[in-house]
Amino acid sequence: MRSILITAVTAVASVVLVTQVAAADPVQEQLRLMEQRMSEMEDRLQATSDELRTARETVDQQQGLLSDAGLIDEGNEGLRSGVGSFFDLVDVSGVAAASFNHRLHEHNNRGNVAGGNGGYLKYPNSNTFQVDQIWMTVDKQPTDESRGGFHFEYVTGESAQAQNFSLLANDDEPFLYSGYVSYLAPLGNGVRVDLGKLATPLGAEVIQTNKNFFITQGAVFALQPVTHTGVSATTQVTDEVAVVLGVVNDVYSDTATSTDADKAYYGQVQFGGDGFGLNVGGIIGNDGGACNGPTTSRTSACRTSVLDVVLTADPTDDLSLWANFDWKHTNGSDTSTGVVENLHGDAYGIAVAGRLGITETMGVASRLEYVQTEDSLNGTQRNNELVTLTGTLDKTLAEGLVTRVELRWDTVRDDNNNGAGFQASNGGLNDDQLVGLWQLYYEF
Repeated sequence: MRSILITAVTAVASVVLVTQVAAADPVQEQLRLMEQRMSEMEDRLQATSDELRTARETVDQQQGLLSDAGLIDEGNEGLRSGVGSFFDLVDVSGVAAASFNHRLHEHNNRGNVAGGNGGYLKYPNSNTFQVDQIWMTVDKQPTDESRGGFHFEYVTGESAQAQNFSLLANDDEPFLYSGYVSYLAPLGNGVRVDLGKLATPLGAEVIQTNKNFFITQGAVFALQPVTHTGVSATTQVTDEVAVVLGVVNDVYSDTATSTDADKAYYGQVQFGGDGFGLNVGGIIGNDGGACNGPTTSRTSACRTSVLDVVLTADPTDDLSLWANFDWKHTNGSDTSTGVVENLHGDAYGIAVAGRLGITETMGVASRLEYVQTEDSLNGTQRNNELVTLTGTLDKTLAEGLVTRVELRWDTVRDDNNNGAGFQASNGGLNDDQLVGLWQLYYEF
């Protein structure tokens, strides 16, 4: 009986084991097939990766060739022409400005003629609407990567007419304010050489209206040259100190031709700190236009010099200040008859100005000036003193669009406490003038 039971158990176990083994054979086959397929896919992925790596190396080589040829930008933004690459390095800016001025004192008859506003470089015509300036600047700065550069500025309007020093000039014709070629020499921290017609580095104010606090330029500005034709070299000695040196045709008379071998020489040391700046410079040379008396011509040369000091400060984000001192000296000579043949002597001028931002879009500015000129330099028999006081309110109306209103008072006195510097309504001369101006300009 016992052997029968053992035999039965053995038979059942054999059946179960045979059944399990038979069921496991298909599973093992499926696993084998999956492993084979995975191996094939891995081989294919490896081959695809190798192809992609080869393609990437080819693309990198081609991109390097295009970059070296200047046909693709560094930002990988796509292909571009050489012209497009060049214009990425060029800045274009400018300003369009128009205004109206009205003489609040002596505004009748003779006070209304052309040139009635004495001492106003850009606003000579009293009680007049005018186009102040349409100004265009194109500039390509020389850099370590691109050492060549150029710069030119054209202006039309009353600024161009005044810069031509003639009320008869056509203010519709564009006038070349400055234009030069630049080279950044790899010497020290870099020496920039500019050759052509250059804006003077001297002074706190400029012709371009949107660069100033005020609509009008001041009396001290009139003691300084505006542009020169010649060559200059500029270098940054340290992060705070720069030096400018130049050789030009004349001190004041900016002509494209020089009538003699004499030249004018200028230099300036510029210091810029945190919220503070100091420029000390000067120019000296022969300039017949600076010494001409009533009996001399443009070719009568004399030695002329100008010492210029400009101090700037920004005590707060809303307050900007500057002060400008100038000393002009000429060494012409008088004739024995007492008629001024070549003007000579000294003129001193100092101006202080500041602008306070009232809001983010509005500010108020003020300027006070004093200029003293010796009799032998002004062409009269007396020394005279000129005082100007200017107040300006500016308001930004939209991005780039600014309107300004200004009130300016000028008065002149001589040694006898008399003044005769400004046109009067009776056909004579007055010792003072009061002018209001309104200006609208757009800068881009």
